[in-house]
Amino acid sequence: MQALNSFRAMLLAGAAGLAAVTPATGQEYSGSLVEEVIVTATKREESVRDVSGGVSAVSGAQLEAIGAQGFADYITRTPGVVFNEFQPGTSHVVIRGVATSAGNVQGQGTTGYYINEIPLTEPGWTIVIPDIDAFDVDRVEILRGPQGSLFGSASMGGAVNYVARKADAGAFDAALEATLAKTRNADFSHAAKAMVNVPLIDGKLAVRGVVAFRQDQGYLDNVGIGKDGSSDVAVSGGRLSVVWTPSDATELSWLSLYQKTEADDAPYRNPAIGDLKRSTAFAEINVTDVEIHSLRLDHDFGFATFTALGAYQKKAQDFAFDFTPYRGFYNADLGLNLTSPLYIESGGESTGKSLEVRLASKDAERFEWLVGAMYFESDKFLYEQIGAAGAAAAFNASPVFGAGSGAVIAPGGEVFNTFQTDLKAKESALFGEATFHFTPTLKLTAGGRLFKTEIDSVSTQFGFSTFPGPPGLTPTKDKQDGFSPKVSLTYTPNDDLMIYGLYSEGFRFGTPNIQGLSAFPVPAGSKSDALTNYELGVRANLLDDSLLLDVTAFYIDWQDIQLRLLTPDNFNYAANGGSAVIKGLEVSATYRPVRQLELQSTVTYMEARLDEPLFILFYGTAPKGAHLPGSADWSVSNTAVYHFEGAYSPTLTLAHRYLSSGISDLNSAVPGIAPNIQGDYNLIDLRLRGQFGPTAITLFGSNLGDERGVTRTLPEANGLSQGLVRPRTFGVTFNWSL
Repeated sequence: MQALNSFRAMLLAGAAGLAAVTPATGQEYSGSLVEEVIVTATKREESVRDVSGGVSAVSGAQLEAIGAQGFADYITRTPGVVFNEFQPGTSHVVIRGVATSAGNVQGQGTTGYYINEIPLTEPGWTIVIPDIDAFDVDRVEILRGPQGSLFGSASMGGAVNYVARKADAGAFDAALEATLAKTRNADFSHAAKAMVNVPLIDGKLAVRGVVAFRQDQGYLDNVGIGKDGSSDVAVSGGRLSVVWTPSDATELSWLSLYQKTEADDAPYRNPAIGDLKRSTAFAEINVTDVEIHSLRLDHDFGFATFTALGAYQKKAQDFAFDFTPYRGFYNADLGLNLTSPLYIESGGESTGKSLEVRLASKDAERFEWLVGAMYFESDKFLYEQIGAAGAAAAFNASPVFGAGSGAVIAPGGEVFNTFQTDLKAKESALFGEATFHFTPTLKLTAGGRLFKTEIDSVSTQFGFSTFPGPPGLTPTKDKQDGFSPKVSLTYTPNDDLMIYGLYSEGFRFGTPNIQGLSAFPVPAGSKSDALTNYELGVRANLLDDSLLLDVTAFYIDWQDIQLRLLTPDNFNYAANGGSAVIKGLEVSATYRPVRQLELQSTVTYMEARLDEPLFILFYGTAPKGAHLPGSADWSVSNTAVYHFEGAYSPTLTLAHRYLSSGISDLNSAVPGIAPNIQGDYNLIDLRLRGQFGPTAITLFGSNLGDERGVTRTLPEANGLSQGLVRPRTFGVTFNWSL
């Protein structure tokens, strides 16, 4: 469909996903939230204002303007989205309340993550939630509501698609960014990033390279190991883009990406110990790696555009937990006398190969279509092991196990129980979509995805739990197939109004359980759940183009939910059970009363509730109407930007965000269980940016009220552990570009 008009092709893609051109001149200020953003939410390029569904986008220029480094800086400015920040690699985006935990679920997640449309949410327990550094990113698209018909499994609540900037054969380009910041109770944090774009053959062949390093200094004091600021996080990596355009009709592009995140201690506090304090017997390290290589072909056949996208990915994560508070239970139950810290080491590695081919017709007045096929296979290794120094000797001295047992149970001297899983998964699908224009103002779009999923896994357990017998082997298999439909009806009576209705479904893989290290029995696993979404949206352009209004109402029916539950000794397992209803209203508005002033606001009200009582093994029954974890009833984002005239083009930005309270896990919904509470905080940020030739200098302050916003809470034997919004931070950023 043709864009509604030149104004409606513009997007304010920050929190609101809306835009407005500068009145009178049509020009945009440097660092403005106003610019045209083209998205690929429907697997074809089109203005976000033409998409019949909940879609927001944040452009690269807007990411730079707000100083975005990762999810925490921009994702919560989007309606219907909550970011449950915790440890690197396990911090989850929850869209429209579709979640059963504020952290990792036991199987495949409910939010799909993509880089240039490459799927990164493999089946099984997720290894690394990719939080790609925002430097030199073309845009980030946030798709709200299930995206199963075009994007496949995992995107039940929605999807996040990073679009890395491609090499440009038109001109040489380069950019630098440097940041220095000081957070309360922390040393100086710093970041340095660079980009260079080199045309090798004018108009035909180009290379673009990006390198980035960021050190976020820790603000938590670990009194157990006597270290202040123990939670430092270092993020390093880069990207390489190569684009060859042999003709006007053909483009071949290569993308390689690597990012490593290293945390020298877990970034969560123990509030019983103190404000910004935690206590463990050793530093709980966390290391993640993400590596992606992809090749894409786009060819214009005249009547349609052909796209083929092949990719290889590798992800790894390794982390350690202090389990010393449970040491007494192990000593008592196993007849041990362990005195060293008790630890759990966990993590794994996954590799994935994906291929998608599709053919999309050109825009037409009457009929448009898209057909495609995809294949995704992943190979995953997961491990979890418990150990302590001197374990082998302790088992030899145990009256339960006896002399000689230590060499068998703990052959390395420390690790005395291990669980490993090898999991192979495949997803194959045929998908398509067709749009018929009844009149210039009314169109119907219908499509779907015919899919098949397969999982084969073998779990191995060895240590004291299988002694004196051989290692325990547990093979599991699961196959499922189905159809995920999507239908929308869109009415555009004039250039200033669009109304649409949408029906869509989402799906994800089931997941097998393994007994693991828990002393309590767990069920066999979970099957795929079913989710349907009903949505009604209105987009209006009012007051002579000075006000854009976006209102979306949705109703989600979620059946046979895959649950992530917790045993009494704090081990997770998957199960199906219960149903939920999620209903909400998303309102986004952008208003420019005068040329220099931009105002934007998003308000989301959402009720994510169980629709029937849910029995939770070991804990009790969560009643009908209980809150789903990881979501919030209210989320609000407000931004005011003022562009001063005159020298240096100063821009002042004031931003506010509010998130109401929620719970972090389903166990908290059971009456009589102390709930693990998160949310209920306000954040205020302020930025002043000036342009000095090719260099922009920005002074910023974030979380000016120094709120202790809790982003996730976990129960521990020695009290609660809480993820926090970063405390008050002041800093300066330098941006230079040609």
